[in-house]
Amino acid sequence: MRDKPLVLLVDDEEVFLEIASIKLQADGFETISTRDVRDALEKAERLLPDLVLSDIYMPPGPTGWDLALELRRNPKTRDIKVAFFTSLRDPWAELRGDHKAIAAELGHVTFFSKTDDVDVLAERVMRIIQ
Repeated sequence: MRDKPLVLLVDDEEVFLEIASIKLQADGFETISTRDVRDALEKAERLLPDLVLSDIYMPPGPTGWDLALELRRNPKTRDIKVAFFTSLRDPWAELRGDHKAIAAELGHVTFFSKTDDVDVLAERVMRIIQ
């Protein structure tokens, strides 16, 4: 059992990872970061974080959507909470297919705007974890 909640941060933007990690650590969270979805899947299975906070689009891919789906399909990681960083105005509009079916497969999903004040990040993360 950990003393602090663990958040796995996944984003292709190194600066954003650093800012989010510093802020969350200052507010009492442990963080681990990666810029790669495949690495995130391995870390999630090994470390079982309390939350995976991922960007949606990370060229050349796979995407944060792919990450969330793979986490849900793995019995070991299916209960890990997932939230997305995004600069998209309407992330659901970017998905092709039946949004209700996709949402059901992903489980409860929360979005954080990359333009929101980073000072509210820890508060929102704690609400999701609890």
